[in-house]
Amino acid sequence: MTNVAGMDLATQLSALLPYLVLAAGGLLVMLVDAFVKSLRKEHLSMLSLLVLLGVAVANFTGSMSLSDRTLLGGMVVNDQYSWFFNMLFVAVALLTVTFASGLYDRDGHYRAEFYPLVLFATLGMMLLVAATDLMTLFLALETMSLSVYVLVAGNRGSLRSSEAGFKYLIMGAFASAFLLMGMALLYGETGGTSYAMIGDTIAGMNSASLLLKLATGLILIGFGFKIAMVPFHMWTPDVYEGAPCYVTGFMATGVKAAAVAALLRFAWLTLPVLADVWFPVLMVLAVVTMTYGNLVALSQNSIKRMLAYSSIAHAGYLLMGVLAYLQTGRDIGVATRAEEVGVAAGGAVLFYLVGYALMNLGAFGIVTYLSKDRKHEADTIDGYAGLAQKRPVAAASLAVFLFSLAGIPPTVGFVGKFYIFDAVVKADLLPLAIWGVVNSLLSVYYYLRVIMTMYMKPAEDDSYRGGSWETVFAAGVLALMVLMLGVMPGTLSQLARNTFKFMAY
Repeated sequence: MTNVAGMDLATQLSALLPYLVLAAGGLLVMLVDAFVKSLRKEHLSMLSLLVLLGVAVANFTGSMSLSDRTLLGGMVVNDQYSWFFNMLFVAVALLTVTFASGLYDRDGHYRAEFYPLVLFATLGMMLLVAATDLMTLFLALETMSLSVYVLVAGNRGSLRSSEAGFKYLIMGAFASAFLLMGMALLYGETGGTSYAMIGDTIAGMNSASLLLKLATGLILIGFGFKIAMVPFHMWTPDVYEGAPCYVTGFMATGVKAAAVAALLRFAWLTLPVLADVWFPVLMVLAVVTMTYGNLVALSQNSIKRMLAYSSIAHAGYLLMGVLAYLQTGRDIGVATRAEEVGVAAGGAVLFYLVGYALMNLGAFGIVTYLSKDRKHEADTIDGYAGLAQKRPVAAASLAVFLFSLAGIPPTVGFVGKFYIFDAVVKADLLPLAIWGVVNSLLSVYYYLRVIMTMYMKPAEDDSYRGGSWETVFAAGVLALMVLMLGVMPGTLSQLARNTFKFMAY
């Protein structure tokens, strides 16, 4: 049996194995919880970790014979770009399950639904990046989103968590409606849903029609919501604050990375016809996003809300990399070295997403570990006073993550921002790079405020309630990785550049 692309069934199944293992694993966890009543919470946690490790092995094994090939009749693609992000999403899910292990609801029962929801959300992320058809893109986005909606409201007995889940659901539904309308208009303009047909049709146009501009603009709104880009960020602080800490970390890293990766693959289709259309819009949005996020973060007293506005600001930095990539499609001088600038910009975005995942997951992991009230986890910054004396390992790890988020060397955050700014300068966007540096300096204040509180102020009470040792151990490993990649970024940087080059050129 052979598909339209000439691949036999066995080859397709081999390429699809990571997705099949993850889907089957999610169903297995649900069935085990339903029918094996003697299980405790640790068993489902371990089973979920084994499923994710199996996905990692299947994904790594598939890379041995990796080639750029479409699957399922052109609905998804098996390439190095999807492989790169599959490994990132699996790592994010592994750490999320580790941070969440040992947590109870108000009645003392384990939250069995948490584990399959994380697995299905991860499946949606993986398919979102691999999608090469608008239908697959939408189905993957909804698979991811619906799972995360429930995860956000997963702190049963907490009104704040329920409110956050409801807000995220309502606003996510509006964003999905914009995205779906944009896809419908794009189909009407190009006559197809596959990326290949859309790209060929757009490339054959002399200029972008009004309908094409409107269609891609609506699609950009859908992506902007998931990235937490201003003005589609309104949900971010309330949802980040109300969701359980480990879910907030999962959203801030996995969901954002999946949306940015899908946006980059889609932006590739728009070049060069829509580059001049998207560029001024994203320029304004990038500047406003990073500035707004940093300014509002200065006045926050809740560490989760501070990290939420920090996440908005980092979305602005990522948009700078997307802008540098779009610059290669514009009819200006940089077009003569488009491939060099494009690979530098795309590689910088991929590197930054990995570094951002490490430092943000670690930060929320420590917040989870130190949470005193399981129903209201949004501890104030002043509540971290004296942490260095009471929990020195946790304090040191959190300090590393905050230094990295601020872009202070020698951390992966500094290197990631350097690569972004370097790509922007290469794209002849020096004023944008300067504004990015100014915003990065502005962010140092609110990150250092937390560190000063941990190390310079006495503790308000005699003890800190801590979580499981696995959480602080995983956070400590992440802190070491943040420092190691800040000192030796070469291997990951080269992998990111080669991955993007394989996708785009």
